[in-house]
Amino acid sequence: MEQENLYLFDYEDFIEETLEDEKLNEGLLKYSEYYGNIQDIPLEETEFYKNYLSRFDTSGIKLRCPDDSENDFDYDLLTRLIVGSFSCDYELSLAEKWKASPEGDPLVELNIIVKVKSGSAQESLHELWTFQIIKMFGIYLREQIDVSNIIAEEVGDDVDEDDLDPMNEGRLVSLRKFELRKNQILEEAKAYQS
Repeated sequence: MEQENLYLFDYEDFIEETLEDEKLNEGLLKYSEYYGNIQDIPLEETEFYKNYLSRFDTSGIKLRCPDDSENDFDYDLLTRLIVGSFSCDYELSLAEKWKASPEGDPLVELNIIVKVKSGSAQESLHELWTFQIIKMFGIYLREQIDVSNIIAEEVGDDVDEDDLDPMNEGRLVSLRKFELRKNQILEEAKAYQS
């Protein structure tokens, strides 16, 4: 019998805790009005996952994560949340340690770039602390919930993943950007392997 992963960030706990927090629950309550009770649906059935995050093809690459927490988080979901975010930018590059011994799926560095008052700040995912990663899940999930709400407000009852409203245009741009960058990484990796 296969054991289920027990991650330090749990989506259902996040939803429950956010709904209990009067400062943070407005987005979730709106989401439930537009799409149905968010507590009753698994993450994979949410509008933002089904129509957006699931479309990021993260196969063929392995994310470099903190050494002491490789199995503590759903890094595939975190990758989708980061590359699908409108509130930050990111860079993907082959990890130097993989370049030195290019075997298996390419090991990829994910650098997160956020705007700050003095310009921008950049942090590599593998350098983050556990509490920072947990916080990131919450921030990026709330962002996706808010974007889903904006789409519902703009489109009304006819929410359709193919509507070309500004948010869906942004989603398409994000998907294409990731696909292009991932393909560049895979081509670069082939060069190292040959």
